[in-house]
Amino acid sequence: MLPLLLLLIPLVGIFIISTRIIYIGSNSNEVNYIALITLVVNLLVSLVMWILFDFSSNQFQFVQECYEFNEYSVYLGVDGLSIYFVLLTTIIMPIALLSNWSSIIDNKKSFVIIILLLETLLLAVFLVLDIFLFYIFFESILPPLFLLMGLFGSTNKTRASFYLFLYTLKNQCLRAKFRGSPKALITKLFKET
Repeated sequence: MLPLLLLLIPLVGIFIISTRIIYIGSNSNEVNYIALITLVVNLLVSLVMWILFDFSSNQFQFVQECYEFNEYSVYLGVDGLSIYFVLLTTIIMPIALLSNWSSIIDNKKSFVIIILLLETLLLAVFLVLDIFLFYIFFESILPPLFLLMGLFGSTNKTRASFYLFLYTLKNQCLRAKFRGSPKALITKLFKET
């Protein structure tokens, strides 16, 4: 229940911000307050998860199976390493929002929605127990990060976001090219240096 709750709380925050924007305007501070409350509630849920975690066991804990998709089961859970990443993600996101509280003046709604979406995707990376979904969620972090850098970055923001895109695209192409032979990939990388 707790892993699914960690994924749903930011999505509920996105829904509330998206629907209430008609009444409060896109540059109101109420958007920041709703996002901060959402992030703090998620932090509290992750702290409860960390407190209830049994560190003496080396098994997956809080395992939850969701049958939401056709013929495909989604398993959520944490182990001894991913619990720290979940906790770190839920600590850093409120700090990221608070550090940009007054510096983001235009498009606060977009900034807050991207931050909440980024937290959801980061938590999904650390909570899924399937390697295929791990890869899907890991790669799905890049478009919100690209938008966050391109829209709200400081100097040379467009250049930095394109460098991020090109760097990750180059690495994806290398992985696809040498997918069958990790030894060939390592040999090629050493020859290039």
